[in-house]
Order: sequence, then C-alpha cells, then structure tokens
Amino acid sequence: MSGDGGNKGSNNNTYQTSREIGLTTQNIKDQKARDKAIQEAKEQAFSDQRAYNVRRATGKGPPSVRIATNILNKPLQKGAVYTGKFFTEKVLASKYAKKNIGYTKQEFDKLSVEKQNEVYSGYMSKRMSGETDAYGNVVARGDGGGQTKTEAQIESENVAAQKAAQAEADQAAAEQADAYKKKRLSITSSRSLFAKPGGRGFFY
Repeated sequence: MSGDGGNKGSNNNTYQTSREIGLTTQNIKDQKARDKAIQEAKEQAFSDQRAYNVRRATGKGPPSVRIATNILNKPLQKGAVYTGKFFTEKVLASKYAKKNIGYTKQEFDKLSVEKQNEVYSGYMSKRMSGETDAYGNVVARGDGGGQTKTEAQIESENVAAQKAAQAEADQAAAEQADAYKKKRLSITSSRSLFAKPGGRGFFY
C-alpha cells in the first residue's frame, strides 16, 4: 500500500485511516489476501468519508438551518456516496482519467486513503466551480463553464452522464449483434446454395 499522503491524524472515528487499515490487516499472512483486504478497506473508507462529510456539514449553522438540513441528511449522504462511486468507477476508468485527474484507476487504488480524498476534493472543487464536467474535462465558458454548481446538480449531471454512456454502450452492443446476425445469415445462405442440386455453387 502506498504511503502517499500519509496519515494526517484525523479525529474522525467514522472511517478508517491508512494507518488503521494497515494495523487491522497486518496479521493476514497471505500477501494476496492481505492486499485484497487492504483494497476493500480503502474502498469502504473512501465511501464512508463521503457520508461523513455530509453529516459534518449538516450539523453546522443556526438551529433552523440544522433542522432543515437534518431532514435531508440521509438523501444527501446517499447522493454524496453515489457521486464518490461515480468518480471511482466511471471517471477514473475513462480513457482521459490520467490527463484530467492525474491518475488512472490502478494508480488511484494504490494511493493512501488520505491522498485519495485529496484527489477527490480537487475534482469536486473544479466540478462545483463549473471548471470541469462530470468526467473532469475542462468546460469552455460558452458551454456552461464558470457557473457555480451545488452537489445536487453535480449528482444530477453524473446520473445523466452515466445514462448517456450506458445508452451509447447499448447502441454499440446492438449494432455489433446486428452485424454478427447478418454475417451468420450470409454464411448460412451461402452454404445452402452449395447444398442444393442446381444451386450456383453446386458441383456435379
């Protein structure tokens, strides 16, 4: 496990730090099993951090504000976790991840939990300022760049981007299946000509 970022001594008890993950997995003798346990713990810690940030944010402000935000606490936590998952599963898996984020999915997975959170915070900061789109691409001002966005708007953009990507993938799969079907029919048709007396390709 990489030590990038290091343990910054967080007082947060709702998710594991890199140091804590190392301590809880140090007795696993098999290296592959330990690596797997560490990766799973880091993924969970990254997700837990998203929810924790929402809980911490909704606990601030005057009583009237806290009451209003506490009502939305669970939906906001769910949205924050979804956005984090979109980042790790879609953004980092895209072909422009290295250019836009600075890391590929494989490189990001090797970072410490603290460094992962730092990278994600940078991504979200640019998203909320309108500087980049859902995949971290720079947005021109004429295309909506520079417009401040809320996390709810960002979540909505992520959902739309994922649906568009899925629709594109489904379309490509359908076209591939159609091409395969046509090829099969063509081969079958050609064989039938050779199988019938009097057909174009029948040999006497």
